[in-house]
Amino acid sequence: MLLQLFSLPVLVLMKYGYLALFIWSVLEGEIGLMLTGWLVSRGEVFTFEGAFAVAVAGAFLGDNAVFLFGRLFERRAMAWLERSSWKKERVLAWFRKWGSSLIVFERFIYGTHIPALLTIGMSGYPYLKFLFFDILGIVLWAATFLTIGYEFGQQAINLVLFIQKNFVLVLFVGILFFTIFYALRSQNGNEGEPQ
Repeated sequence: MLLQLFSLPVLVLMKYGYLALFIWSVLEGEIGLMLTGWLVSRGEVFTFEGAFAVAVAGAFLGDNAVFLFGRLFERRAMAWLERSSWKKERVLAWFRKWGSSLIVFERFIYGTHIPALLTIGMSGYPYLKFLFFDILGIVLWAATFLTIGYEFGQQAINLVLFIQKNFVLVLFVGILFFTIFYALRSQNGNEGEPQ
């Protein structure tokens, strides 16, 4: 079943092992980590400790490259961020609100990893402080996604296959959920307004 959905990534991980995981981790790589965790649970190619160390090293290299690009090439980083200004604004608001916690948890918020690191790099944030919080975040990230793959890999794959086979049903349920959610949210918002 796994090879139906993730055949190419699994084959790349099985053929190139730790090198593939390292490159995937430089580029982010939650799916790569989960698939690696699944392979570890099957006793194939990787050990948990080895995969963890390689993922941390790759993520550390990638994060530092993006942070330093923001620090050293601020104008280019700003031009890149302007293409998705809503992400930049969101990251700035989160950084003002949560400060250093954003560095730890930005990897868990889909689509904000690179904008967050560029923004933090451009902000003049102290590099040694960044390293501390970044390493903490990377360790949490690698442990979390490897463990999810190790413990729930096949169930996660089954869920993806179910969604793929029942796309119309899942889409209908999703639209229904969001319609109800937004209707309740607007109703609650209107109740607080003065008449």
